[in-house]
Amino acid sequence: MKRGLWPRQQPRPTDSHAEQKVYAALRKQLPQNWTAWHSLRIRTADGLEGEGDFVLAIPQRGFLVLEVKGGHIEQRDGRWYQNGHPLNRGPRGQALGFAKKLSARLKEAGSQSVPYAVLTIFPDTAFSNPPGQDDLSALVLGEQDLPWLVDSIQAKLDKAFPADFLIPENNWVGLLHRFWGENWVPKLKLGHKARIDAEQRLKLDVDQLRLIDGLLGNCRLLVEGVAGSGKTLVAREAALNMARQGRRVLYLCFTDALAEWLRPTFAGSGVEVFTVPRYAVHLLQQAGLIDGPESTPEFWFDVALQAAADALPEPEQAPEVVVLDEAQDLTENDWELVGALAAERICWMFYDPAQSFWQERVLPVWTGQGGRFSLTRCYRCPPAVMEYSRKLHGRPCDEELLREGFDAGVLGVVNAPSETAVLGRIENFAIKRSNTGLKDVQEIIFQKN
Repeated sequence: MKRGLWPRQQPRPTDSHAEQKVYAALRKQLPQNWTAWHSLRIRTADGLEGEGDFVLAIPQRGFLVLEVKGGHIEQRDGRWYQNGHPLNRGPRGQALGFAKKLSARLKEAGSQSVPYAVLTIFPDTAFSNPPGQDDLSALVLGEQDLPWLVDSIQAKLDKAFPADFLIPENNWVGLLHRFWGENWVPKLKLGHKARIDAEQRLKLDVDQLRLIDGLLGNCRLLVEGVAGSGKTLVAREAALNMARQGRRVLYLCFTDALAEWLRPTFAGSGVEVFTVPRYAVHLLQQAGLIDGPESTPEFWFDVALQAAADALPEPEQAPEVVVLDEAQDLTENDWELVGALAAERICWMFYDPAQSFWQERVLPVWTGQGGRFSLTRCYRCPPAVMEYSRKLHGRPCDEELLREGFDAGVLGVVNAPSETAVLGRIENFAIKRSNTGLKDVQEIIFQKN
């Protein structure tokens, strides 16, 4: 870092003519081995903020805070006045408080203790007789000192700084410059950019906003949506809306991964997030019926049914709103618990039958006895992939979109003679596509001979 006065050409924006006069004097007189900053602002770890009119780094001394008081300054009957108006604080108090904060901030940044001092200057007030107030009498400068400002400062350093204080060898001057803030070039890490891009893609559109309004007006609603249509986004926003109204909201889903991802996004909202089986464990533990979950498949298969039978929460503790995601994957026992919780309560269910892993798992009849809504727009998957998914599930699809997807390399068919050969065939397919310049393959469909 170069020594000298910062900013280089002119002071930071200020209405103080007095600070402009001091800046001009320092710019002409500052020694080459000194560094000075106009308007240095800081914030300590405990939230204290402060600003120094000028901060000077002086070799073999430490840092000096120069407090500037413009206008005509005088003291009458023990009170200080500026242009005839009383000052709320003495001329030295503000700078001394800032110097202590700056010393603390340097320590927070890893520096050893740096000696500091405070001088006060009245650039618009000339005097031959210094004030009698003891903390100012030897540590104040006036308009008469501006032509020889640095010499006048040097003459007061012995009285201003503590004696026999060692200067640390670490780069405390560089830290002061970093606190002052010379340059800032905005940069964005790739991971942050990807997250912002994802959030932009998943902003609520008109259909989704209309759905949320519909949710808030329905006690029971079944929402079907294709993969990537924003089901979880809508469900989360609806849950937050109800929590803001002071309702007790429970967000249930099927996979642990989704629950773990969602839980931090609800931080501070009061919304509880569980998978259905883990909420069952939570209820059974609250009821004192179990100490903790068991690792057997039988336990996890039966736990929701046991909670529905023996551990439902008391009405004053039960959720007032149940939001259910990934509903297509729930077991019959899971539905027993959800049905018991949803009885005479608000319940919104989100599902996609095309994403179900178990064809035998179906939604209970009662889930369709309220309102229904469909989210048909896909935000994540390419349209050709969505059309192929519809075709595989025997639904009407757009054959023209499918042909375009195959022609563009978005879709591809890989013939695999056996299940163990699938991964190798897919890998060879992807390499072949990459070598021929089709690097944007987003989904590979395979079939077994």
